[in-house]
Amino acid sequence: TNAADGSVVTPAPTVTVDLARRQFEVRVPTAAWNPGRNVVRVAAGAGLWDTANNRYLLPSLSASVTTPGGSGTLTAPPAFFNVAFRFNEPMLGPGQTLSGTSYWRENAQSKALAAGDISSFFARVDFARLASNVNDDMPGQPQGVPQTGPINRIFASAVETKQGVDFSVRCGSAPTCKGEYRGQLQPYTVYVPVKPVPADGYGLTLLLHSLGGNHNQYTASRNQSQLGERGRGHIIATALGRGPDGWYVDDAAADTFEMWADIARHYPLNPAMTSISGYSMGGHATYKFGTRYPDLFARAHAVVGPPALGIWAPPLEPTGGDATNTYHLLPGLRNIPIMMWVQAADELVPYTGTRTQAQRLDDLGYRYRFDTFTTGEHLTLALHDQYQDSADFLGDALVDRNPARVTYVANPAMDVPARGLVGNHAYWLSGIAVRDANASARGSIDAKSHAFGQGDAPVSATQTGAGVITGNLGVQAYVSQFRTWGLPSAAPRANRLDIVARNVGTVNVNVQRARLGCDAELVVDTDGPLAVTLEGCSRTIRYP
Repeated sequence: TNAADGSVVTPAPTVTVDLARRQFEVRVPTAAWNPGRNVVRVAAGAGLWDTANNRYLLPSLSASVTTPGGSGTLTAPPAFFNVAFRFNEPMLGPGQTLSGTSYWRENAQSKALAAGDISSFFARVDFARLASNVNDDMPGQPQGVPQTGPINRIFASAVETKQGVDFSVRCGSAPTCKGEYRGQLQPYTVYVPVKPVPADGYGLTLLLHSLGGNHNQYTASRNQSQLGERGRGHIIATALGRGPDGWYVDDAAADTFEMWADIARHYPLNPAMTSISGYSMGGHATYKFGTRYPDLFARAHAVVGPPALGIWAPPLEPTGGDATNTYHLLPGLRNIPIMMWVQAADELVPYTGTRTQAQRLDDLGYRYRFDTFTTGEHLTLALHDQYQDSADFLGDALVDRNPARVTYVANPAMDVPARGLVGNHAYWLSGIAVRDANASARGSIDAKSHAFGQGDAPVSATQTGAGVITGNLGVQAYVSQFRTWGLPSAAPRANRLDIVARNVGTVNVNVQRARLGCDAELVVDTDGPLAVTLEGCSRTIRYP
């Protein structure tokens, strides 16, 4: 229509709709509007159309199947929901959400829509240069895709359980959660370091968001940039997780891996240089993904993360159920050093739970660092925003794909086979099946290949220390407890595999990765029937 007088311009545009991609294309014939070779101011917005009244559909207070909601207290709500050409939406910094800035990076847009004036959002298109295929910058207008720094991206998920969003059911239960964001198109954020691309590819660190956050939680924070610019250069990736409260189960967990695959399609990655971290609920995911898929990560850093879904204050059971408690899965971290930052006075994540988590790692003789901050509460470290210690701890560490000793705990209660989320493998062990598969059953296996010629690394005594980190809130003090390992001792090489299994019915061994021969001697300690298959050897041994 002609904006000046409301008359319909002819001939009409043509519209094509691609349902699979959730995209539509509008082509305006030059007979209806011909910009010639002029520089034209162009604006664009999206809303819903009220066919009966021949106008845009205005939102009501609440949504229905035919009417959008969200008008709030506005007496004249805007008809548009999204506006294009917003080049200067503010990046988030720590604490900005407390002052009303949205994690969705639509702060300028929301204020403009509420005020009923979107005139600040536009682009100037030079049709002469466009026709000549000239690709240069217009003054005052960004061009092209960002190459470094924080970048929002979207991938097309393999799963769409519902179009759009559904806020009718909150997550927080395990093992299933479809999330509020149910559609095919899922956003995420990457931070691409400014430093040159490493010859063998960037490292990747998953930095997963907390309860109530989203993929933009760390945008413009030092948590993001200090981890990204560390060492050789690391891409920092934050998934939406299908919503703010998915607890990284079911579709909310699969979202992380689909994001990871999309990043690998677009950026050169060094798969061995991969670590994981996260705040609060993202700290829980650090425990969960680290123990479930230990051969994916070199190091881990959980920040005020609850060990289980919800609240765990031993000796009480976690509010999300004992099946969600990663305390039981910690033996799987044998080959992953982990650092934990916790608050002694945390009002959301009880210190008794995180302290118990650390003590289990100490009892196992694993490499860990447990830093207890003594002057803050649950959000203090996020607002403080100083993560150089995290960057130093994670470093450029590489995944040891084939360690001499593998320990793993299978927890079928966390499996979601339909989404490919099955925890039954680690390093050169696979097909780990729990023998007694009742709802709460777990199975553990500890396997050591003597073919590496390595003994276990010597473990330091439990050590203590103290320190401070200086950031936005001044100085934050902590006390530390930790263990370290020395270099593995030499041992006689032998074509021998030792296995200790509890409640495990089957396991497969990749003999090449374990450096064993098909005639390997097996020394097995099991509490029930166990079938051990040596892959590629046509050999399965059954015990007892």
